[in-house]
This record gives sequence, structure tokens and C-alpha cells, in this order.
Amino acid sequence: MRQELEEIIADPKVSITYVGAAGGNPNRVGYTPPPLRPDVFQPIDKITAEMWPGIPVVPSMSTGASDGIYTNAAGLPTYCVSGEAIDRDDIRAHGKDERIKQESFYRAVDFYYRYLKLVTSE
Repeated sequence: MRQELEEIIADPKVSITYVGAAGGNPNRVGYTPPPLRPDVFQPIDKITAEMWPGIPVVPSMSTGASDGIYTNAAGLPTYCVSGEAIDRDDIRAHGKDERIKQESFYRAVDFYYRYLKLVTSE
């Protein structure tokens, strides 16, 4: 994107610097996403099939702030896992009325409990 902007502007007196929404670090280096490890994702598939039959597990990229930028860079594969079932017409994350339904909260607690039991036992 930067290269394309430089080609369009074509003026050596103009410099282009990345600044993220939160001030951003223009020198931050990106990283390759970690592989989708079976020991991490098979338990997620299993629990999802039990709790929400027929719902697929779909990896996604988190665009928010996360320590993952540092842990992935240090060689520790880092994933974001959510056990919250949220109505797509009621997404209120980070809003002045941020909330989730009580049922969603307790189901998420159950999801995380089951997940931790599976990945920490043999």
C-alpha cells in the first residue's frame, strides 16, 4: 500500500509514515501468523460440536490490541479463542453500553472450563 501511494504521489518531498488508530508504531514489524496446530484446535472443534452442533469453527484475525504481537514474535504461537455466542444484531463491544447476555457469559465460562480441561489433561 505504501509503495502504491508513493508511486501515485511521485514527489520525493512527501514522505508517508504509518500511524495506527491508537498512535501506532511505524517501526513495528509484522509477523507470520502461527500455524493452526491440531493440539490447540481439535479441542475447540470438539467442544464447539458439543455446545453448538453444526456450527463451524472458523479462524479469524484479531484486529484489536493484543499481546500476541510480542508473544508471536518471540516464537510462542498465540491465538484468540472466544466461547461467547453473541447475537450479531447485539454487538456492543467497547461501546458506551457494552454488555453480553448473562446466558452467553455463563456458556463462555463453561466453554473455557471444558477447553482448559482438554488441553491440560492427558
